[in-house]
Amino acid sequence: MTPEDKIEDFCNVTNANRLAAANYLELSGGDVAQAVSLYLEMGGQDLSEVVNTSTATNFQQSTSATSADAERRSLIDSDAELARALAQQDSPTIRAPIAPKREILVGGDQNDHVGLDGGMIRRGVPRSNRSRDSNFQTQTFAGNALPHRMGPFEATSLVDLFSPPFDIINKENFEGTRKRAKIENKWVMVDIQNIKEFACQVLNRDLWPNYAVKEVIRADFLFLQFNSESPEGRQYINYYPIDSYPHIAIIDPRTGERVKVLNANKLSPNEFILHITDFLERYSLNDQKKLTPPTPIKGPAKPVIAVSEEEQIEAVINRSLEEDRSASESNDEIEDTEEEEDSTPEEPSSIFDSIQPIEREEAKGPTTAMIKFRLADGQTVIRRFEKMDPVRYLFEFIKTVPNLKDQEFELVCHRNNLINQVNQTVEDAGLSNSLVNVVLG
Repeated sequence: MTPEDKIEDFCNVTNANRLAAANYLELSGGDVAQAVSLYLEMGGQDLSEVVNTSTATNFQQSTSATSADAERRSLIDSDAELARALAQQDSPTIRAPIAPKREILVGGDQNDHVGLDGGMIRRGVPRSNRSRDSNFQTQTFAGNALPHRMGPFEATSLVDLFSPPFDIINKENFEGTRKRAKIENKWVMVDIQNIKEFACQVLNRDLWPNYAVKEVIRADFLFLQFNSESPEGRQYINYYPIDSYPHIAIIDPRTGERVKVLNANKLSPNEFILHITDFLERYSLNDQKKLTPPTPIKGPAKPVIAVSEEEQIEAVINRSLEEDRSASESNDEIEDTEEEEDSTPEEPSSIFDSIQPIEREEAKGPTTAMIKFRLADGQTVIRRFEKMDPVRYLFEFIKTVPNLKDQEFELVCHRNNLINQVNQTVEDAGLSNSLVNVVLG
């Protein structure tokens, strides 16, 4: 990436001018992510102001040091003149002892005169206290130029903590990303951030670095992140008005329609994955029609879910043929009913009847899996299970729901009827962080 590209990326993210971008990039060694984080920490402050402040401080320190040296030289000259005058006088046989003198010392190390306004040490103050005062003053002056003296560890930690997810951000603009998503048959996910809202930075810290979140985005989306004050951000807001920040939306690349807006305030990775899974269950880029959630129906035990019109017609014809065939053979079957019930394997209906409603304590801890149930009336229920729990526990839990205690239902996930997987574990059945539809039969 050329320096011009780095400056362009910095300006797009922070909406700063090119001169400020060049200064921050130079201070960060050409690292765009570190430059952006440093810009956010300093609140967009112009680096030239900080440099001028530091220069003025150094000048004051130099001036004070020069003054102290001049006073020290003056004191030495006075002592020399006094010694010469005494030598020229007539001295008696026994000279009187030199009278003790108490004076204020001038000068010392640099910290003494910087911390004590004029260069003199106060009489009667212990040296240990003066050392603490000097250290405090040194730290205070160092704090005024903190961005220039920040160690590499602190800067790297902040960059890693609030860095945008550059590894999943698409490098093209909005229109280019939309065209590419249309070719790759993917949705466009847009994150609009406001530099003044800390909740936007929380997304960079807690949501986007999550491995599972990145995998979900890479699988079905092209991701964009814009600053609200950047040209791309303002253009997006003109097309799609925004009520609050942070703003996460999903765009249909074929029509440009904004089909979903996520409530991104305090959005955890698990909740984000559940929202996206629910969206992918409802919408499809392969079919213009919106897939509505199943409604209570009467008739066949297995409803037709998310299939084409031709498949539905074929299923109805096959069902009709099966009913005619069963009617013609009903007389023979009646005679052997009892023997067949003893010899035939257990059917799904009998498996369902064998499951009793049991209220178990909700699982907790790092080995749990979050499952979102969508009931027939459109309501949703979120429940945690241990990853090693059998799928049967899901049926036991749903049977405790007041409106479903005495009704037959099916649990469907990714078009699979879970009644055939009751002995598998939640993890083996692939139900971790999944959406399960409750379909009445």
